[in-house]
Amino acid sequence: MFDYIDSDINEIIFQCMGNISLTGVSGRVSFTSGADPDRIVQIERIQGNARQTVGFYRQDKNPKYFEWIKGAIKWKDNVIPRDSTLITYEEKEIPISLYVIMTLLASLGICLAISFLVFNVLYRNHRYVKLSSPNINNVLLVGCVVCYSTVFFKTTGAESDGICKMSLMCFSLGFTVTYGSLFFKTWRVYRIFKNKQLMKRIIKDYQLLSIIGVFVGVVLVVLIVWESVGPHKIVTKYLQKEVYMIGDDTEVRPFVRVCQSEFSNNFQWPLYVVEGGLLIFGAFLAWETKNVKIKALNDSREIGFCIYNVVILSAVGLTLSLLLKDNEILMYGITSGFLVIGTLVTQAVIFVPKILAVKKKDTGKKSTGVTIISTEHTSTSVQSTIYSAQRRLLNHK
Repeated sequence: MFDYIDSDINEIIFQCMGNISLTGVSGRVSFTSGADPDRIVQIERIQGNARQTVGFYRQDKNPKYFEWIKGAIKWKDNVIPRDSTLITYEEKEIPISLYVIMTLLASLGICLAISFLVFNVLYRNHRYVKLSSPNINNVLLVGCVVCYSTVFFKTTGAESDGICKMSLMCFSLGFTVTYGSLFFKTWRVYRIFKNKQLMKRIIKDYQLLSIIGVFVGVVLVVLIVWESVGPHKIVTKYLQKEVYMIGDDTEVRPFVRVCQSEFSNNFQWPLYVVEGGLLIFGAFLAWETKNVKIKALNDSREIGFCIYNVVILSAVGLTLSLLLKDNEILMYGITSGFLVIGTLVTQAVIFVPKILAVKKKDTGKKSTGVTIISTEHTSTSVQSTIYSAQRRLLNHK
């Protein structure tokens, strides 16, 4: 038991140090009596085949430090070599060209939807337009505009959590409104023409709008609960597969900022099931009503084409999103492209025939033979037309 302030112990330590003589990594090491333990250590480096003093280690200073001679050290090619790999981080963002192209296409789609909406309002009493449920078509166009709005929210490189929430909200609600409208229009035709007992079935627009509202409400509740339990936040995602090296032993680690929720799997799949079931059932109804020939009653063939189109795009888009979950930028391009194409095809297929029909009548061309029918105020004569058409269809089968 001793203290270093004990003078006797100090004497013993110095005596032992004076007797030390050993071979170290740089040669013989020994201590002589009277040596200064706080001496200055000279640092030399071989440069130009000769020893050059480049600095000193000052043990006499407090705190101890290296005192380098300015300009004494000469490096090859004037480049200081690294003693370890330098790690740098690089954020990958959506290319501005890709974003501009997608937003321009979405903007054109929105303008086209507004044009169709104006047409639908101005010609709502035209027999061809009126027979296709203009009220439901207006709702469909609103859903298209909401779908297009999704493209404007970049979830990769987002600046705030609000962008994540708005993107999810626009896509889910826009999809449900747009294709829910198509589905329930087809469902009304199915109910009329599959009524084998020839019982009167009058399904008005407000009833269809109520059903659409129920589906939208279900999706909205799921989204609200989702954001309450596990809100979307911006997180940094490192792309391990894209790490690369550059000169001078520098390792670059790319990363992206993406929207993420702790409970994504718990809420995404219920939404997929609801909206996927809507599409699959809509495809079934479109198939069942494919033989309806009377355009006065519906545009079921156009609706069927739209539903088949979006089913294929949704299936391919979902598959690619699962396969490309580590490539956020490519996934943005694919999903945005599918969204714009699917929505554009839907509104074009539904409304272009109506515009052409109105133009034919206005230019005095031959009428398309459309029978007048109103979904809101169905007259007895029109109902007779429906049921006689139904009988002919059933007899044909």
